[in-house]
Amino acid sequence: MTSHSHSTTSFLLVALALLGCSSHSTIDPSPDGGLPFDGGPGRGDGGADGGADLREGRIPDRAIVRFLRAAPHESWWIEERLAPQPRVVGEFDLGPRAIVRAVGETRVTVWAPSENERLVDACTRDDDTWSAVGIDADRRVFVAHGDPDGLARRATWEDPSLRDEPLAWLNGPRDALRVSPLSEASPKIVCDGADTVISLMSEDFAVLVYRLRGSAAPQRTLVAPATAATPFLPIGGSYDDFDAMVAPYVTHLAVAPSGRVFVAWLADRTRVLRYNAAFGTALDLVRAELYPREGTYDSFVAGVDREGTRAFTSVIGVPDVEDELFGLVAGADRVAVIGRHRRELGRDNVELHAMVSELDHDGRRAAVTSIDLEGSALAQTAAYDGDALYVGGTEGWRQNPSGRSVFTPGSPFLVRLSGPARRVVERVEGVPTTSGHAELRAMFIGEGRWLIGGHENGPLTHTADADPSRVRSDAWWSRLD
Repeated sequence: MTSHSHSTTSFLLVALALLGCSSHSTIDPSPDGGLPFDGGPGRGDGGADGGADLREGRIPDRAIVRFLRAAPHESWWIEERLAPQPRVVGEFDLGPRAIVRAVGETRVTVWAPSENERLVDACTRDDDTWSAVGIDADRRVFVAHGDPDGLARRATWEDPSLRDEPLAWLNGPRDALRVSPLSEASPKIVCDGADTVISLMSEDFAVLVYRLRGSAAPQRTLVAPATAATPFLPIGGSYDDFDAMVAPYVTHLAVAPSGRVFVAWLADRTRVLRYNAAFGTALDLVRAELYPREGTYDSFVAGVDREGTRAFTSVIGVPDVEDELFGLVAGADRVAVIGRHRRELGRDNVELHAMVSELDHDGRRAAVTSIDLEGSALAQTAAYDGDALYVGGTEGWRQNPSGRSVFTPGSPFLVRLSGPARRVVERVEGVPTTSGHAELRAMFIGEGRWLIGGHENGPLTHTADADPSRVRSDAWWSRLD
């Protein structure tokens, strides 16, 4: 673990709409020219009277990506229509997404970007305002803000002073801040009171954190330097299950009650060496024994305070094996990286285990847990409830042991981790029955609600090789409170 003090610089947001205006833009009902985000009702089990207090629901041709908030009679989430793997330059890997507000059986599209843009992530506040981050057709980042009536303002992201930061570039400054085709899903956002905090991995694979604070000049923290990356490029496939191929190029973001934010991203040998050379640190991958022929992946986790100071950077993971991270969640005292790891050394194994690596808020290792479930398993979402950590994801599928191709369907799982350093893992009942390939992608605990959701009837890697229209799914959600 290392500790640093890092100066911050400001950047300029160039508005494409009048910043601070009170009027709301028209919401595009069909953000990608296909089936509209029409805000129609989903199918729920509200009881014989069809009341508003639904316990679960199904939404055709959608997936629930993230729950944003919940109240006694309404919930907010991000919906997605799955998209096939890009085949030509200019296509997005991300499917069209929208911010949705559900009141009883009625779903209302709060906001969806235009056809040539993609919403990536969003967050909400207690005053019902929301903020979102996304990318446009040039893979430039935009920030949007609004309320339950829709969009209030939107701005494209500019950071001219980043040109003067040598650690942000591999071969000299570029003309604008962009993400790469591999890191288009990397921007993440959290709301910290009135502040908005965003993390991203640039097209030069630098990790940046920005904090927007009212009318003050936003602050930037360079969390990790630009690093040369060699992507894993499989031979083919029509769909990237779990977004596994782009997972090494995604950041994950969480915020603690203190306002300290945590950002996580993949740690491999190249990135660790580059980080140490840039910042004079002595970080290393997590090993119990030395296997010279075996690669190992772990997770970087950095803490950034409200003032933009990089408080610590740690590397955590299961020793000696390949960890892949797919999420990050913060509790009152801990922060957890979630994902999966290979069961044993060597490329010739066919089972992956769910993984949870926890640190305290100062970057010290708290617990590392390997979760042995049915077949291969992946932790995709988590939520703290006091000291307990609830973890959800997908289990039971089979995939190419040396690649990313999933060839049998999986199903959702939910477990509870309790205890201090050595976590006890217990199954949690109540996950609804699903059909086809199904994933538990989102979870929310708070405001008197416990929600889980994801998608079912989803595609496998080669489901749509001959017909891209077969890349589709149906959203499901359920209340467990």
